[in-house]
Amino acid sequence: MANGILLVGVGLGIKATRCFGRRTTPTAVVLLPGLIWGVICLLPGIYDHDQVRLVAVTLLQAACSGIIAFEFTRSVVGSRKVCLALAGLIGAMTLVQFVRIGIVLTSEEPILLAAANAPLAATIYLQLIAVFLGGLFAATVFLEVQLKDLRRQASEDSLTGALNREAFQSRSEAALAEAQREGAEAVLLAIDLDRFKALNDLFGHGEGDRVLALFGDRLRGLLPQGALFGRIGGDEFAVLVVGEATRLATGLAARVCGLLGRSTREPEHRGTRVVTASVGLARAEAGESLAMLMARADAALYDAKRDGRGQVSIAHMQTPRGDVIVGDFGSLQSLPG
Repeated sequence: MANGILLVGVGLGIKATRCFGRRTTPTAVVLLPGLIWGVICLLPGIYDHDQVRLVAVTLLQAACSGIIAFEFTRSVVGSRKVCLALAGLIGAMTLVQFVRIGIVLTSEEPILLAAANAPLAATIYLQLIAVFLGGLFAATVFLEVQLKDLRRQASEDSLTGALNREAFQSRSEAALAEAQREGAEAVLLAIDLDRFKALNDLFGHGEGDRVLALFGDRLRGLLPQGALFGRIGGDEFAVLVVGEATRLATGLAARVCGLLGRSTREPEHRGTRVVTASVGLARAEAGESLAMLMARADAALYDAKRDGRGQVSIAHMQTPRGDVIVGDFGSLQSLPG
């Protein structure tokens, strides 16, 4: 009975390690080692012989341990080094179990865990230590993954994949301060989808959510490495680019304007809609705070909206009105209203 319960626990271990590899495991697999042991115990002549019984249960444990070690090598969550260390630890336990089989086969019945059979006792103690350490490390990996997922949920907008307002502001303040210490450039893009309220009113909020999700997905695909992308609220977004990538900021802003230009025709909805975006671009000045930078980018965004939408307006520190770059969106039809 004890061996059966132990083997069901090993089956649960297989299920857990397969979860680290994002693979599902049927309940039957969890119960299978214990069921096999139950069948073995019913076979005539096996249960009454110490050697045969110990060899059978140890072979089952070794097979399951080998599967667990293999599944740890396929893990896609947690630290790769920790998972490989766990695979090595469980693999070593498998070898210890095969050593135990050799000891059992060379021992005389009845097999007792006495001083005369210290090697057999040692293999059992080593297995218990390995199980304890394996469980401890596996719990560490699981908690690490859970904490990472909770941090992501707390800082990420689930619809667009962008940082939420608080996370964007916190990370952008740190990135801007670091750029100013190192003398690197920083550029902020303030982005707003044009006539988004009209789209919601005409096609419904479900379609509005679809457009937001599509915009977020496409914009994240355009961003240079290290750029911060946040959803400030509703259909308003912001992007902070720091360092060498700032030389690409103007071109990036122009591409953002027409990011959804050829993606919104769907036969099941009435009419054809093309959603453009307006962008305000501000380059950080020496000693400028994030709040001041965002205020200038917002002012430039207002200019882009006022001057026709679907374009980029570049803010300057001394000028109240930004310079306007008009993208090639003459063929795009805006929503009515």
